[in-house]
Amino acid sequence: MSQKAVTYWLKAVTISIGLLGLAFFGGATAYGFFFKPDYNGPVPEYLRQNIIAIWITAVFCYVILFFFWKIINEIGKDNSFSLENVKNFKCMAAAGGCIVIEYILRIVVWLIKGELEMIPLTYTLLKIFVFIIFVILCIAMSKLVKNAYEIKQENELTI
Repeated sequence: MSQKAVTYWLKAVTISIGLLGLAFFGGATAYGFFFKPDYNGPVPEYLRQNIIAIWITAVFCYVILFFFWKIINEIGKDNSFSLENVKNFKCMAAAGGCIVIEYILRIVVWLIKGELEMIPLTYTLLKIFVFIIFVILCIAMSKLVKNAYEIKQENELTI
């Protein structure tokens, strides 16, 4: 598969993830507020109480997609191993770290309000774990791309 084809596929996947995220976050908002669900049900109540945090997560997810798009553009320019991509991976890691902090703060707020329940806590801890792994992978990719960039620079100097 050519570099251009890979770039088109990655862009298609990124756009699809963005649209799925919009459907998910928009659907959650609509379900919690606009479709008049059973207000005594646990899901609409959870959505209404946590909608601001849910949309903060959405913003950080779209920030991650933005920087991933920039990485794809560098790949399309046949510039995969660049300092720009090092920076983009670090920015993705920072956004993922912000999501981890947001989830930890959400747990603290639940504790303070006395609303800590097992199912939301378990789900939130799982998300924290997933985003910690994401942050570690982004940092590792940043270091890998930086090392590859340095090797590329050394090879260009010796030619």
